Amino acid sequence: TVSLYTLDGRITVPMRLGEHQRRILGSGQPKEAELVLRKGQWFFNLVVETDDAQPVASGPVMGVDVGENNLAAHSLGRVFGGERLRDKRDRYLALRRRLQSNGSQSAKQKLRQVSGKEMRRVKHINHETSKAIVQAAIDAGIAKITMEDLTHIRERIKAGKRMRGRLHRWAWRQLQTFVEYKAKAAGIAVEYANPAYTSQTCSCCGELGKRSKHRFECPHCGLRAHSDLNASRNLARIGSGAPLSRAVVNTPDVGSVDMGNHVCASQ
Repeated sequence: TVSLYTLDGRITVPMRLGEHQRRILGSGQPKEAELVLRKGQWFFNLVVETDDAQPVASGPVMGVDVGENNLAAHSLGRVFGGERLRDKRDRYLALRRRLQSNGSQSAKQKLRQVSGKEMRRVKHINHETSKAIVQAAIDAGIAKITMEDLTHIRERIKAGKRMRGRLHRWAWRQLQTFVEYKAKAAGIAVEYANPAYTSQTCSCCGELGKRSKHRFECPHCGLRAHSDLNASRNLARIGSGAPLSRAVVNTPDVGSVDMGNHVCASQ
């Protein structure tokens, strides 16, 4: 059962738990809880903190890049579009400005309600995305996931968009947190790397190329690829312990890596 405080006082609600949920509850200390109504059904989300040690990485590495236009991309070849997240964020910002300009008590209350609703929606999207990323890593036998250290992310936020930038960084950090705990639960190690030059460096030959929105082109080897995929493959290279320059991305041993309109032979 779970004890909940409501407007009518505290109530006790029975819960249905599977073996997986019971193992998680028995593995650590509950730290955060959230009650969510989804399609007419109530769900109780619980965050459990465990003392599990970082898994020891020995094997292929997956790079995961978070982006301003797309939510994320991983080095195995998938890009997660950011349209839903971006649309929700922009609608919230527009409504937030209107409510702030009103200044009334009812507007402030409405602002709190809208803010909570949007944050829950973003959280749901991040849970879906992180689950798909980690499942892809499991299926490919990935030993370690390398993501970018977000202390360097401010340089990717355009000036004059401070509020949008704060929301972006919050969503990015949350996504990384979800990927990390899901990966560690699956026995996959996680590390963070300085993403400097991962967007400008060709993940096939290691030379500097040209990035234009979603496209990356290398004038040296002819690589043409999605810019976020290129960055994620550079993160995978960093995670493998190899220098970024003249990189050949470290992916599972599949013979070659399809880089979009160019094929870079794996070594």
